[in-house]
Amino acid sequence: MTSTVCRRLRSVFQRKPTTAIAATTSTDEDYNKLVEQFKKKSDSRDFRGNRFAYAYAVRRLAKAGHFSSINEILSHQKQYQQIHTERFTSRLIRLYGQAKMLDHAHQLFDEMPELNCPRTVLSFNALLAACIYSKSFDKIIELFRELPEKLSIKPDIISYATLMKAYCEMGLFDEAISLLAELEKNDLKPNVVIFNTLLDTFYKSGKFSEAENIWDLMKQKNTVPDVRIYTSRLLGMVHKNRLSEAVDVLKEMEEMKLKPNSYTYNGLIKGFIDEGDLEEVKKWYGLMMDSGSSPDYITFTTLIPFACDKTDFDFAYELCKKSIKLKEKLSDEVVRKVADGLIDQSQVDKAKELLKLGNL
Repeated sequence: MTSTVCRRLRSVFQRKPTTAIAATTSTDEDYNKLVEQFKKKSDSRDFRGNRFAYAYAVRRLAKAGHFSSINEILSHQKQYQQIHTERFTSRLIRLYGQAKMLDHAHQLFDEMPELNCPRTVLSFNALLAACIYSKSFDKIIELFRELPEKLSIKPDIISYATLMKAYCEMGLFDEAISLLAELEKNDLKPNVVIFNTLLDTFYKSGKFSEAENIWDLMKQKNTVPDVRIYTSRLLGMVHKNRLSEAVDVLKEMEEMKLKPNSYTYNGLIKGFIDEGDLEEVKKWYGLMMDSGSSPDYITFTTLIPFACDKTDFDFAYELCKKSIKLKEKLSDEVVRKVADGLIDQSQVDKAKELLKLGNL
């Protein structure tokens, strides 16, 4: 096929539609309606038990920068009898945290005695979680060392996991590891969350030998690793370019009857992409599909450009079709790149089909 014909085909296939759909936007009036409707619905006890409705409203208002409206709908909850229950009030504290309104979360925690609401480790953990959402890691350390003694609250394993997360995020690795001894001192047994926090951090930070020591310690403590922990270890192997050992980790997972997820497979596939090994990439993508683990957006946006770089446009074409079928939206640029490659290889029908599927 001549280059002139190819250019003509591209000009036809890539022609932009003559009509465009205007983006929908929300106005201040829309957000005011949301607030009023939310407050009205809050009269229903069933609605007050709907965590998703609360999270959705807070997320939407936070995204629009309507933080005063978030405070309005959450403060509105104080008139209901449930505000006297710690579980309900703890939910509100976490919601403030998710909106990155830590001062409001802390204020509500301080108000709990006035609201005749008990404060135990449950609400303490909610306050620490609000700090995590707000990325105020230094505040977690401050609260952890101050409030338990002051309020006669005994931190539990969730409290320590949050503190460990803060130390890890701040790069205070020695302090994070020292918490293992503090846990035992307080008759608490480290669990998979504790170990995964350490392993994930140390592997990502390139501290491979330290991470392997933690892995051995986890085994000594008879803590059974889950999919997430195994995935952290596999990604650590990939990071160090120890792909054969990463494959062994995946095989061990299967022997343990643990099903690798898309995150696990994506990590291994990315390792072989970095090696430029198309054969291994295709092999592990196939095994991923055979395992029943569904590829996701990361899978496709990683694999398709690599397939194009390797001029395997048949593989890229199949990946695009799978992505569109799973409603994992690809950019127009990626779809057109694959179509261009198919045209150059005289596979015009496939290019037409792909552009039609992508609504291009």
